[in-house]
Parts: sequence; structure tokens; C-alpha cells
Amino acid sequence: MAKSKNESKTAEKPEGKTKKEKFIELAEVRVPKALKQIAMIGSLSDKTKFEYTEKEVKQIHDALQSALDRMKARFENGEDTKEGFKLV
Repeated sequence: MAKSKNESKTAEKPEGKTKKEKFIELAEVRVPKALKQIAMIGSLSDKTKFEYTEKEVKQIHDALQSALDRMKARFENGEDTKEGFKLV
């Protein structure tokens, strides 16, 4: 059975990639980068190279958890809030 004109236009855009393909392509680039950066933050735990307090560790953890919560909320309901980070 042949697709109607409207079906073929929504399934594939003439300029190239579909929205789904763009999502997958960007996610496959951005998520590994984010995971690598998180691993690098974990490297800060080396007490032979760094000195830190439990309060600072909690601030880092809370900032990362908050960012994950905001990201999840954007997928669930489109909420978008931005926050910075600074150790105090």
C-alpha cells in the first residue's frame, strides 16, 4: 500500500534527517561527553592530589543531582530552569 503525500512528508524531511534521527545522533554524541565529564569530576576524589571537605563533595553531588532532575523534568513536561554552580 502506497503512502499518501502527507505521510511521506512527515516521515522524512526533504532537507535530510528526521527529527528522530537528529535526536539519536545528538544524544549519542552528548551523553558520552557528559558521562566522561562526570567521571572526571569523580577523579577529584583522589586525596593524594586534592583536598576537599564533605560539605564541598555534597555541594557537587547536589548540583549534579539538581541538573539531572531539571533534565528529567524537561523531558516530562518541558520545564526549563537554569542554575549555576559555585563552591561556597
